[in-house]
Amino acid sequence: MTKMTASLSCPNFMLVALLLLLKVTSNAAFDQADGELRFNEYTMIMSHNSAANKDTADGDFFKLFGADQENSMYEQLTNNGVRGLSLDIKLDYSDRSKLRLVHNPIDYADFEIEMETHLVRFLEENEEAIVAINFEVIDDSQAAIRSTILANLKNTFSNLFVNGVSLTDMTFKYDNDLWKNHDEWPTLNEMRSSGQRLFLFHDRTEFRSTEYGFMFRDDVMKENFWEGLGDCTARYQWNSDKVSFPNSNLSWSRLFFMNHFDSIVGTVGEGLLGGGINGWGRLYPRIKQCMNSNGSIKPNFISLDWVIQAEEALEVAKYLNFGGRIGSGQVCVDDSHCATEACNKMLSLCQCKECDVNLLGSESCLGCEADQYCAPVENNLNECLISAATISIAPTGMPVKKPTISPTANPSSASPTAMPVKATVSPTTSNPTTTPSDSSSVTLLRTSMPVEATISPTTSSPTAPPSFASPTAMPVYATV
Repeated sequence: MTKMTASLSCPNFMLVALLLLLKVTSNAAFDQADGELRFNEYTMIMSHNSAANKDTADGDFFKLFGADQENSMYEQLTNNGVRGLSLDIKLDYSDRSKLRLVHNPIDYADFEIEMETHLVRFLEENEEAIVAINFEVIDDSQAAIRSTILANLKNTFSNLFVNGVSLTDMTFKYDNDLWKNHDEWPTLNEMRSSGQRLFLFHDRTEFRSTEYGFMFRDDVMKENFWEGLGDCTARYQWNSDKVSFPNSNLSWSRLFFMNHFDSIVGTVGEGLLGGGINGWGRLYPRIKQCMNSNGSIKPNFISLDWVIQAEEALEVAKYLNFGGRIGSGQVCVDDSHCATEACNKMLSLCQCKECDVNLLGSESCLGCEADQYCAPVENNLNECLISAATISIAPTGMPVKKPTISPTANPSSASPTAMPVKATVSPTTSNPTTTPSDSSSVTLLRTSMPVEATISPTTSSPTAPPSFASPTAMPVYATV
């Protein structure tokens, strides 16, 4: 893939470095636990054709040709941030007691061996991890074949153990007495406490089994069509908002499985517009497109190729779970390549979207934290600015405390003695002991330019993930 390069003067080089820094640290302040989120509120990254990877291919030409992933499934789970596996399975016709992991006609590995080698190992090492697997069954036109495949699936999950517990005993079972009084999906912490932290979805009605936790996908999910990135249209259950479990009165929210990959176009790499298919500029706008079509349901599973380069996709998932700052710093030619809808055409990099100081915390200030607004500062570069009470500058190296201030404060009321201060903003969890009065003077602080003073704003953790009542208005809950 050709890299985009540009001849930059020293000041412009510094501006590019600043934007790239923002790209790397756009969600660095968020490190909340996910435990209080209900499962329908949670977004995870899922690898598409997880078993079709170059590690398993082991140099085989055809397997390399059919690969959609770089690393083994264990590495995807451990090092690439994946929490969902998408697997195509078929009967092993040379030994009908076994199943094979495939991608179209290409056979990759034995199903049970791969589950033990990668999934069991990961679950043993990560006792809090919640993992989902989505199965698609291949080459099963006869009922007898489907029956044999189901029997083999049951045997595999009964015969594999995680620290002495069978995989069957770890699967989520919606009809369990633990959940009978729940009017919505349990929280992730409830699932961890119950031990039911493995979700199994499949595409065959005959495979439904509450005993084994095999859930027919049409009963519980809606999914967009997998081919292409130009639109986001229904594959199944697009207009259904509630689950439809057989013999159940549960009216839990239906989950959304989002396909986002394209086997024809380059997916990842340096210099790709919008960060590539797995980047902010391609993934986040498509999420909004899908939500605009599916009834404003955010994705619970985002299925991607080449998750080895899904760093920005993980940031997007984190944003959907906790809020924060929409990412910037990707290569762009126009605004459509940016999640922030703002391309700095001089630098060919995405930046925050200019907005008024009175819109602090608004979805209009894309690319900034909740208490910031975006404005141009120099060389057409937009920066996130924060409105703060007047502070006294201590000698170099001495910290300066910044009190909390209402986001509706009017910068025009600043005292004549209030001098603009360039400052480095450092996160802190300490709360101020005083709040300025209405007469406190206000000044504007740049949040990304170095200075002698250190400003430590308070951190107020959001109490809920972003609300998505409107697919075009995705509010931000964030701190610096």
